[in-house]
Amino acid sequence: MLRRFTRWIRRELTADKLFFQNFTLLFLAMTVVFSVFAVYTYRNSRRIIETEFTSANLQDLQNTTEYVDGLIMETRYMIAALITNDTTKFFFTTPTPETIWSDYSTQMRSHLRALKNSREAIENICLYSSVSDSIYSVVGHFEAATYDDRFWLEQLQADQNGFSIFPYASHGRFPYVICVAKEFTVNGDHGAVAIMLDLSKVSILTSMDGAHHQEVYLVSDQQEILYRDRQEALTEPLQTVPVLAHYLPDTPSNSRIVADNGKVFSFAQQHSPDYPWSYVLVTHLDNYTARLSTQNALLFATSTALILFAVLFAVFFALRALKPIRNIRSYLDSPEMLAAAQSDDSADIQYIAGKFTQYVQTNHLLREELQQRLDLLNQTQILALQSQINPHFLSNTLNMIYLQAIDALGYEHSLPLMILDTSKLIRYAIEPAKMVTLETELSQTGIYLNLLKQRYEKNIVIAQEISPDTLSATVPRLFLQPIIENAVFHGFSQYHDTECRILIRCFRKQRSEPMGSADDIYVQILDNGGGIPPEKLEELKRSLQTDHLTPGKSIGLRNVVQRMNLIYSDQFSLTIESTPETGTCFTLCFPYLE
Repeated sequence: MLRRFTRWIRRELTADKLFFQNFTLLFLAMTVVFSVFAVYTYRNSRRIIETEFTSANLQDLQNTTEYVDGLIMETRYMIAALITNDTTKFFFTTPTPETIWSDYSTQMRSHLRALKNSREAIENICLYSSVSDSIYSVVGHFEAATYDDRFWLEQLQADQNGFSIFPYASHGRFPYVICVAKEFTVNGDHGAVAIMLDLSKVSILTSMDGAHHQEVYLVSDQQEILYRDRQEALTEPLQTVPVLAHYLPDTPSNSRIVADNGKVFSFAQQHSPDYPWSYVLVTHLDNYTARLSTQNALLFATSTALILFAVLFAVFFALRALKPIRNIRSYLDSPEMLAAAQSDDSADIQYIAGKFTQYVQTNHLLREELQQRLDLLNQTQILALQSQINPHFLSNTLNMIYLQAIDALGYEHSLPLMILDTSKLIRYAIEPAKMVTLETELSQTGIYLNLLKQRYEKNIVIAQEISPDTLSATVPRLFLQPIIENAVFHGFSQYHDTECRILIRCFRKQRSEPMGSADDIYVQILDNGGGIPPEKLEELKRSLQTDHLTPGKSIGLRNVVQRMNLIYSDQFSLTIESTPETGTCFTLCFPYLE
C-alpha cells in the first residue's frame, strides 16, 4: 500500500508542477499560524499561571495588612480609653493615689491585666505620670528611675494624630515589639500611655510564619526589617534576608514572580495606608516549576501534532483541492460572493463557510456567557467582602461592651468574662487563617465549653487527655466545635437534671506505609448522653457518606466530614460508636502534619 501511495504521489507531481509551489506556500502559512498560536498559547498560559499565584499572594498580603493595621488602630482606641478612664486618670493627677484609695494598686493592676488579656498580641501596658514620676505596668507600680522598661519615654515622636509608633526592645531584650504610645496633659500635669505589641503572637502572622512555604516581613520606610520570623535584632538591614533584595522602595503595591538562587517565589509588597512601613509576603512556589514543565511538555506535543497535521493537510489539499482552496479563500475574504457562487463545488464551499460562521457565532455566545459569569463572580466577591463587615463590627462592639461592663460590674463578674469569651470566639471564627495548630483549636474549644457551662449552670464536666506530642499538629480551624455541640445538644438534650460528662482525648500513633512510616492523630470525643439508637446511627453514617445535604440533618457534622475529606482525602476516617442510655464516642483519624 505504501508503494502504491508513493507512485500515486509521483504521478501527481509529474502531472502538476504547481503542486510544489502550492504545497510550500500552504505548509509555510499553516506553520506560521500554528507557531503564532503556540507562542501565544505559551505566553498566555504562563501569564495565567503567574497571575494565579501573584493574585493569591497579594490577596493574602492585603488580608495581613488590614488585620495588623486594624490591630494597631484598636490599640490606639484602647490608649484613648485608658486616658479618659476614671481609675487611670486618678493616677495621672494624684501624687500618691494609694493613700487616698486603699486598694487602688489592686484595682489598677486588675484593670491593666484585663486589657492585656483581651488581646494575645499585647506584651505590656505602661502608664507614666509626671506628678509622681512613676510608672504603672501590668506587673506593678515602680519609680520611673528604677523601672527597666522606661526607655520608650525617650523615643516618643508624635504623628499628626498625637501617637508615637516605633519598634522597641521591651525590657531591653527579645521579643522585639511595636510600641504604640501617646503623650498628653491632664490639669497641667504630663502623662503618657504605651502599649507594647508583640507581632510574633498575632495569629495571622504566626499562621504564615508557621507554614514552610510563606514568609512575612515588615519593612520600614528607612528600608530596615521591623519584623520577621526568628528576628535577631530590633531592626535588621534588608541584606539579612537575601530574597528582600527584590524589595522596591516607594512602591505602594506590587506582586510578581521572582527567582533567587535557583528558587522561584511569589513576591508581594504593600505599603501600609496608615503607618510608615510596608508588608512583604514571600511564597515559595514549589508547584510553579512543575506546572511550567507540564505546560511546556503539553505545548511541545501539541505543536508536533499541529506540524504533522499541517504536512498532511498541505499534501492532500495541494494534490486534490487546488482550485477549491482558492475559491474558499476568496469567499472567506469576501463573504458577499458566497450567494452568487455558480461553480460545481459551491455547495461544499457554502457548507464550509456556514460552519465557519456557526463557529464564530458559537464563540461569540461563549464569550458573552463568560463575561456574564465574570460579572457574577465580581458581584459575589463584593458581597463576600461586605459580609466581613458585620462580624468585625460585632467583635469590636463586644470588646467595647466588655470594657464598659468591667467599669460597671467589676473585673471578677461573670458577665464581662462571658462577653470577652464570646468576642474571642467570633474573632477566631472570622480569622482568614484556614489551618491552625491543635493547641490553638483546643484553646478556642475550651472557651466554647466555658460558655456552655454558664448556659447549663455548670452541670457539664469536661475532661481532657491530650498527648503533648499532638499539640503542634496542623488541623482545620473549627473542626472540634460541631462534634462537641452535637454531643451536648443531642446527647444530653433529655438529661439536663444529671451531670453531663465530656472527655476529649488526643493521641498520636505510628502508621506503616509502603514507602516508610508516618504518624496519625486520633481525636476522640466521648459523652455519657442518651446515645443514638442503632437505626438512627446507621442513617447518620449513610448520610455522612453522600454529597447531598439534607436541611436540618447534622449539617455541622457533615460540614466537618466534607472539609476533612477535602484536606486529607482517603487518609481521614470518622468512627461513631454509640450505646443507648450509655453514651457516644466520635473518633477522628487523620495524618499528623507539622
